[in-house]
Amino acid sequence: MPHPQKKRRMRLPLYAAGGAVVGFMTAALFRKLPSDLNWTPSIYYDYDLLFLLVALMFLVTVIWNSISLARTPSVRLEEPDADFTDDSTSLSSPAERSLGRALMLSSFGVITAFAWVALALSLYEANSHAAESPNLFILGNLVASCISIIVVVVLQNLTIKRYNRYFPDRALDLDSLNMRKNHFKKMDEGEKWIVYRAAYRSFQMMNLLLGIGMAALVLYSVLFTFTAFPIVLLAGIWMINIGVYFRETYRAQNQ
Repeated sequence: MPHPQKKRRMRLPLYAAGGAVVGFMTAALFRKLPSDLNWTPSIYYDYDLLFLLVALMFLVTVIWNSISLARTPSVRLEEPDADFTDDSTSLSSPAERSLGRALMLSSFGVITAFAWVALALSLYEANSHAAESPNLFILGNLVASCISIIVVVVLQNLTIKRYNRYFPDRALDLDSLNMRKNHFKKMDEGEKWIVYRAAYRSFQMMNLLLGIGMAALVLYSVLFTFTAFPIVLLAGIWMINIGVYFRETYRAQNQ
């Protein structure tokens, strides 16, 4: 049987050939596209399709979050002690699983709402210097994005307060600037290990996504227009992400 290292060497020319074929086909495809093709995601107004998708994402997260909260009783029901089973590592009740899902959806909703506000402000600022005043779509979109911030903040407060009723021994302090850090200190060793594992997987995924984002921005610059700032920004975030990982590794080794 061929040596594993020899197999890897044999795959390299195949990968290179496949990349060359895909690159040639992509270049040939884009060369045939008309130069005046409109790449703006819009139907009637500029970028209206983009904001429609963002609004739909916002509505889905808010509605799903509300449903998860509705499935969670306002007060945690005391359950009788049970013997240790293989399923004891999971959340003990469907209500607590719904509460965990609500916390996740609340975070998604906050991110979506802030992204909506950032995009709406950018579009408003880009059109404020034009000869014509911003149209009703831009103004209405900006107002709707600001309302979305209020909605997600209220919903997140309700979700965290429900969590604090369920777990008073590890309650989240909304008034503390170190809320996450203080919450982590209240966890036991098993829960901390789960957080460590999840954080490392998130770190690995971020490295992958930052590399994909960098390649996508380079492709955008080649096909449309040169964009230096997003590429530099992603490179900086990538270096900070890896730097924080190595710093924490060295700190743990020196303890």
